[in-house]
Amino acid sequence: MNSGYVSNGSCDIYYESHGSGRAVLFIHAGVADSRMWRGQLHLDDHRCIVFDQRGFGRTKWAPCPYSNREDAIAVLDHLGVDSAVVVGCSNGGEAAMQLALIAPDRVAGLVVVAAAPRGWEPEGGWNDDPLWDEAAKAYEAGDMDAVVDLDARIWLIGPDRSPDDLDTELLDLFRDMDRAPTETESERNEFVQTLDPPTNERLDDISAPSLIVVGDHDQPDLITAAHYLADRLSDREAMIIADAAHLPSLEQPVAFNTTLQAFLAGI
Repeated sequence: MNSGYVSNGSCDIYYESHGSGRAVLFIHAGVADSRMWRGQLHLDDHRCIVFDQRGFGRTKWAPCPYSNREDAIAVLDHLGVDSAVVVGCSNGGEAAMQLALIAPDRVAGLVVVAAAPRGWEPEGGWNDDPLWDEAAKAYEAGDMDAVVDLDARIWLIGPDRSPDDLDTELLDLFRDMDRAPTETESERNEFVQTLDPPTNERLDDISAPSLIVVGDHDQPDLITAAHYLADRLSDREAMIIADAAHLPSLEQPVAFNTTLQAFLAGI
């Protein structure tokens, strides 16, 4: 393993590179860090690269304008990688799509997991999950422990399961990953740089071979978004990972890797 930090502006971004071969860059979700990809670090004949976004994992938060797509490019540049298959989950999926738009020559393939493109919303609007309101109230009250617990119920467990359905080790890992970004979320949102027009209005400009993945216990709107993105970006239907919610790579690594490796073999 090769690990370290790459400086991009005023931030030192933690990265890891495992193995050798064709590069695969993994961009984590907004409720996790690079550890959500622990089951994907040793794909045969591939160089697997992960990094912690600003304010996540081992990358400290530095208040300044930033974008995850540019940080991803900084990691690739530092490692001498001209082009990679890019796998992104949730807000990492949005970053992966943005990367495919601004630097198409750097993206040999695109895997979008549990994500909706910025600017899109389902017909009839987003589902109103009462847990989101609870989490917002807990955040406003400064009760970060409650926010993290609610995030686990919303994202790791999902709307139709209970904590008893998951291994306690996964729940503990999720809470540990989610704690740091929860504390900096509002400030990060003030500094993050997005695309204008938004991603959803530019999907036709994405040319990379694409795969869309979602867990069958994820939020219903994100399952809808997965089918939408598959229609817009891919020549195949969305792949549904059974017995998984918002982080299928973490919860069902064998099934996720089988799906990912089949895609890699075909591009």
